[in-house]
Parts: sequence; C-alpha cells; structure tokens
Amino acid sequence: MKAYAGLLILILFIFDQYSKYLIRINFDLFQHKSVFYFLDFVYIPNYGVAFNILNNEALNLGFVFSLLVFLICLYLAWLIFINQERPNKTQLISLSLILAGGFGNLFDRVFLGHVVDFIAITFNPYVFNLADVFITIGIVLYLINYFKVKEQNS
Repeated sequence: MKAYAGLLILILFIFDQYSKYLIRINFDLFQHKSVFYFLDFVYIPNYGVAFNILNNEALNLGFVFSLLVFLICLYLAWLIFINQERPNKTQLISLSLILAGGFGNLFDRVFLGHVVDFIAITFNPYVFNLADVFITIGIVLYLINYFKVKEQNS
C-alpha cells in the first residue's frame, strides 16, 4: 500500500511540475489568457503562501515558508512511510495528496525562489496551482475521513 502512495505522490508531483513548466515557457510574467468563461491562466510568481496570500517579495519570507513546508513534508512522509500505525486507505490517499502538493511547491521555492501560480477562477480572488489543489483536496478528504471515523467509533 505504501508503494502505491509513493507512486501517487510521484505522479502528482510530476503533473504539477509539468504544468508549471508549461506556464513558465509559454507565458510572460503576469500574462493572462482566458481558457473558459470562468477560468483564466495567468503566470504569477508567489512569494507568499497558498493562494497568493502574503505574496510580497519584499517581505522576504521565502526561507521561513520553505523551512515550514519542508518540516511538514518530513512529518507527512514519516506518517506515510515510517510510522508503525497503518493509516486507512482514505488517510493514505489524503496524506499523499498533501505531500505531493507540498513537494511541488517546495521544489519551486528551492529552485525558482517562488512558487508558480497560474490558475485563476473568475469568481475567486486567488491565483493558485495544481499543488494547491492537491493540498486542499487532501485536507478536505482527511477531515471528512476523520469525522466519519470519529462518528463510527462513538
């Protein structure tokens, strides 16, 4: 089961990095292109946290964010691959989604100095990337599973 988690993490990481690579080579900074009536692509370097929050290069928080993401990734890797308690399938998938997204954004911070954000939904004020989507879905899935298991044990 852990091997499948590792494979899922690798596939999602590659998918995230490839999408960001395509944006970097095909878009200039802040270039905007409408994809559907509610979806735009725009290349925005994110020096802050998820969904462009605190996105200000002058704040110089890159090292702090990188260290924090690195520590979270280490903990998630420990939960998935080393911890003796066996997570259920939903926990394993959700933790893998979060870890893949964390690795994707950490990779950007280390090698580019910022995270590549490019997905803009017209009714949402934030710009994000696939790694952010993976993290968000992973957290929601983990919470749903947590409350479901808690309810079953009551």
